[in-house]
Amino acid sequence: MVTPHRSRRCRLAPTGSSTSLRRLAICLLTPGISAFVVPPPAKPSPYCLSARRRNRGASGAGGGDFSSWYDDVDDDASPDDIFWEEMERQKLLSQIGGDGSSSSSSSSSGGSGGGVIPPGVGSIGTTVAQQQQQQQTFVSSSQPPNRAADGLTLEEERSADATLAQFKPFIVSDNWLDEHYEAPGDEEKEDGADEEDEIWDVYGDGNDGGGDDDGAGNRILLDAQKLMAIPELEKYRVPYEGLDEDMMQDAEEEYRERLSWITIKSRRLENARNSPKAKDYFAREPNEREGFDRMWVSAIDSPCLNNLVGVFRDYGVQFADNFDDWEDQSSEDSQWSIEDVASYKARKVYEVTGLPCIASRTSFEVEPARSRPELEAPGRVSNMNPKVATGYKFNNVGEHVDYLVAALKPQSDPTRVTRFTTCLCYYDGEMEIRDYGECDCDIYFSSSLRSFIPMSSAINEMMKTLQLTHGLEYQHWLKTKKREAMQGHGGVILKLRDRVLKDAVVLPNRIIDVSAFMDSKIDVNLMDECAEELANRFINMKPTKILTVATTGLVIAIPMAKYLQIPCVYARKERSVVMADTFSAAYSSKTVGKNRELLVSTKHIDEDDRVLIIDDFLSSGSSQDALLRIVSDAGATAVGVGVLMEKIYDSGRQSLSGYAIPVESLVGVKSVSEGIIRLQEEEGIDDM
Repeated sequence: MVTPHRSRRCRLAPTGSSTSLRRLAICLLTPGISAFVVPPPAKPSPYCLSARRRNRGASGAGGGDFSSWYDDVDDDASPDDIFWEEMERQKLLSQIGGDGSSSSSSSSSGGSGGGVIPPGVGSIGTTVAQQQQQQQTFVSSSQPPNRAADGLTLEEERSADATLAQFKPFIVSDNWLDEHYEAPGDEEKEDGADEEDEIWDVYGDGNDGGGDDDGAGNRILLDAQKLMAIPELEKYRVPYEGLDEDMMQDAEEEYRERLSWITIKSRRLENARNSPKAKDYFAREPNEREGFDRMWVSAIDSPCLNNLVGVFRDYGVQFADNFDDWEDQSSEDSQWSIEDVASYKARKVYEVTGLPCIASRTSFEVEPARSRPELEAPGRVSNMNPKVATGYKFNNVGEHVDYLVAALKPQSDPTRVTRFTTCLCYYDGEMEIRDYGECDCDIYFSSSLRSFIPMSSAINEMMKTLQLTHGLEYQHWLKTKKREAMQGHGGVILKLRDRVLKDAVVLPNRIIDVSAFMDSKIDVNLMDECAEELANRFINMKPTKILTVATTGLVIAIPMAKYLQIPCVYARKERSVVMADTFSAAYSSKTVGKNRELLVSTKHIDEDDRVLIIDDFLSSGSSQDALLRIVSDAGATAVGVGVLMEKIYDSGRQSLSGYAIPVESLVGVKSVSEGIIRLQEEEGIDDM
């Protein structure tokens, strides 16, 4: 099947930049944007702090105690003052630990403690012009420095060189990542060439600029008919249209043959392959009570699993397991493309589990060092280590990313671009889909933690694609429950409420007489509809028997047993001659009196049963509590209590709360004061 390959890219640029949002980038301010501002005149000048700093610098220029710089500062010192003081301290420390030229540097600086005075911190007695000159000198020397030549000690350079030597197999020389960069020798483009249209330039041309703009044009809303006709997907399309079935089969076999050379393995996946119980585990049904209607499996990095599960749970997808312990078995495994590795993982997991699988692989790249003449002194020839100047590319992310960045960062331009690219692959035995996420990050901020950004983007893109290809509906389970509740609310519940208000009578002792349709005289059609409604509410509890009280509870328990296809057991109020061994429980009721007893034969309830308690009324909860005690004596499991009518003004529900089981009622009676029945108003539910 033809599958789209989409790369989600955006860029986070400095304020005021016109860079389009095409990839998420974490970057330094460019040299063209001034990062240093002279403090406004209204701000107090920290002369006392400056004098103290200079006195310490003068006394310690020849190897004084630089830890003394951490002494208490003046109360009026601002955070900027403390920051620049620390910057100068670090510079002095680097000079002392370098080639031993700190003394000459210190003396040539006019006794200022070495280095250049930061802006806004001038010595006592200096003129404004002198401070401005110092400011200009500092700004010109404070642009993002290239420390490759003189920023490291010999020991640090050797350590970095040894680290980079370990990554020799991953060297690449032409992976320029910044699309706005022109490599040396490239011809300049003509003015206006290949310029992207602004959003307002295409307004009114059948594209009104709505939707989510990712910088590469307005987002295209896809449907099943237009998916294969999108021009932007042309370069990713496999030309299957002109191939017959045999040729397509040959192409698939060739691809499988290529993937067979990959040797990465997952220990947990091999355990599942050899376990006799794994087949049943992965063949289980999704948890419908939690709103799931599909069971999938994943093979992504475990820190990203919660993101994947959270995105897909709203579409009814439950993940049976995640296989995240993949390890390379040979050096060749580190050279495969992330597409091949992700596809291999998805196919292997599907082969073992039989479930659709989403697998991932993330790559990391560092572009080669660029020629930045504006950062070099006039006449200076760059002598950067070739191992630092070259680019690198890995098909996996781990601690090696942090090691490489730590070795390159001190010797590289801070704005040297690194890129994290995530490929997600979905495979279900018939269809394979891939989606991507990218994050461009300046090396100054780069670390393996940045891989979470493209992973999150790829997960969101994969969700959009699968929503289209599989017809996934957002929160379908919730909408279904609301529709079912709406149907019940507008049907049988309204009918029962209508009969209660019309035919029920309140007796002097606040007993509700419903003998006109539920007791002495039974509306069988109404009871059958009520039984179906209650049965639907408890069907997911998987009861094996219904237990009720003779005889009033039988009017609803028997039709419910028919819909649930389970036996109905009723408790007698008097012992029968056929009842030898029984479970018994005492109870009291307004209708039958105190010190009464319910009896159930021990032959009718087993310890393996899941028992559903059904009755006509829930008032004080005494009879339902007696039935639950009988279930407990039998060693069985109670799964719920269902009644036709509940007296909300009584304490029945509270008395049953200790059993921690669901209690369902169709109609709630709010009060019977003054002989008038007032029902609990049901909340209306909008059909979505």
